[in-house]
Amino acid sequence: MRRRVCEVQTGNLPCPMGCGFSFGDDSMTHVLHVLSDRARGAKVPLEDALWLAALGGADVIQVREKKAPALAVFEFACALLARIREAGASARVLVNDRLDVAMAAGADGVHLAAKSLPVAVAREVVKRAGGGLVVGCSVHSIEEAKAAEAAGADYVTFGHIFPTASHPGLPPKGVRELARVVEVLSIPVVAIGGIDAGNVGEVLATGASGVAVIGAVVEAADPRAAAARLKEAMARSPVTPKVPFPTLEGGMRRARV
Repeated sequence: MRRRVCEVQTGNLPCPMGCGFSFGDDSMTHVLHVLSDRARGAKVPLEDALWLAALGGADVIQVREKKAPALAVFEFACALLARIREAGASARVLVNDRLDVAMAAGADGVHLAAKSLPVAVAREVVKRAGGGLVVGCSVHSIEEAKAAEAAGADYVTFGHIFPTASHPGLPPKGVRELARVVEVLSIPVVAIGGIDAGNVGEVLATGASGVAVIGAVVEAADPRAAAARLKEAMARSPVTPKVPFPTLEGGMRRARV
C-alpha cells in the first residue's frame, strides 16, 4: 500500500486525518542528531558525551558503533537509554545498522547504512513486531534518497555536506545538492557532514529537517554546552523545515496506511 504523509504541521491536536500522531508547538523546529564515533577522539568518555548532548538539547542520539560486537552495542545502548530517561531528557535513541540490537535494547529506532538490512526488510520486521520503531537511512544521491523513501524509510540523512574527518579525501555534496534532495522528497531530510554552529544556517536554508553531527558536539570539551550552542544557532534560522519530524509519546513514529 502507498504510505500517506500527514499534512498537518501546526497545533497541538491529533491529526484529523487519523494517522495517530500529533504535531506540538515544536513541530516546526529543526532536529539535532548527535552520533557516536569512537575513532573521533571524544574529550570525555563517549557515553558521557552523548548523555551530555541529550541534556544540552539534542533531539536524537545515534549509537554508531560500527566495529563493536552486538553485545557491546547492546550494553552501551541500554546504559545510555537508562541515563537519558532517568535524567528526564527528551532525546530519542537510535542504533546504527543493528535492528536486532535496537529492538532488544528498547531503542526508539534504527538507522541503516549501505551494508545494513534493506529498508523494506527492516520495515517489515518492525511491522511484524508491532511497529513503533523509526527506520532511518543514510543516502548519498537523489536516486538513493528516492529509493529509500519508496522502500519505507521514515527519514534519510544526506551528505556529507562539507569536508569532514569521517570521509577524508571524498568531495562534499554541498548545500545545492542537499537542496535538490529536500525538494524531491516528502520525508524528512537530515543533513550530515562537517556541520557546526557557523555553517548550520546555510544548511537549514535548504528546508532540511535538521542536521546530524559528530565532531561539533562529541569532540567538544563540554558536549552539553556545544549541543546547546548548536541548537541556539539552529533556532535562529528563518527557514522552517519542509517536512518536520513528527513527535509522539514514546517515540518518533509515522503512519502507514
